Amino acid sequence: MAGRAYRHHATSPRHRHRALAREGVEIEVRRPRGGVGKRATARVRGAADATEVAPAVVMCGVNTRNLTRDGAVRAFFGRASNLLDVFH
Repeated sequence: MAGRAYRHHATSPRHRHRALAREGVEIEVRRPRGGVGKRATARVRGAADATEVAPAVVMCGVNTRNLTRDGAVRAFFGRASNLLDVFH
């Protein structure tokens, strides 16, 4: 992965399906709907190696919305409101 530039993006409206892509390669990981099984499927387009598939699968299980500016702001207010509920 060293020296390669990647782009991680959502491929579905609710961010359930995501892809890790670089020039000539795309690894798309699809998660099932909430509560319907716990298996994800990966589709690889192009010549990818294991060091590219592994991070794509791991990032599928991570809440990556917090890595964006808008997502971090939403997460902050959500956590702040949860903290205020503790004191009631």
